[in-house]
Amino acid sequence: MGAGFKVWTTGDLVTASDFNNYIQEQIIMVFADSSARGSAVSSPEEGMFAYLKDTNTLTYYDGSSWASYIGDGDITGVTITTSATSGLSGGTASTSGAFASTLLVAPTLATSATVASADVILIADADDSNNLKKTTAGDIAGLAGGVSLGLVIALS
Repeated sequence: MGAGFKVWTTGDLVTASDFNNYIQEQIIMVFADSSARGSAVSSPEEGMFAYLKDTNTLTYYDGSSWASYIGDGDITGVTITTSATSGLSGGTASTSGAFASTLLVAPTLATSATVASADVILIADADDSNNLKKTTAGDIAGLAGGVSLGLVIALS
C-alpha cells in the first residue's frame, strides 16, 4: 500500500492491486460514525481519510490509530489565565462557539511599584461614556501643582 500517485489514461485496466494501492487511498470515505468506519475498514493504511457524519469530523489514519484532522488555523479552545500578582481576575475557558470573557482589574491584587513620570496610567473618562483612556504619572503630578484648596464659605 501507499504506492503514491498514478496517471491514468482512457482504456487503462484497473486491477484489484491498482484499486487498493492508488484509488482507495486517494478518496475520503464517508461513514455514519466511527463504529461504521471500523467495521468497513478492517486494515487501514497510513494516510487514509474518513469523514464521520455523526460528529462532522474529518479523520485520518496515522499508521497506528484514527486521529481527528484539524486544518490550519482551527482553534480548539481558548484559556485565559491570570496570576495572583497580575492585578487581573476573571476569565473563562471556552472550547466551542463564540468566545466571550470579562477580565476585571483588581488593584488590590497588583504588586507595588516606584512611579516614574513616564509611567502610563489607565483611566475611565467619566465625561466620555467611561471610555478607557491613558495618561502619564507626570501629567497627573502636573495637575496637583496647579490646584489650590482654600476655605469655602457659603452665604445665604
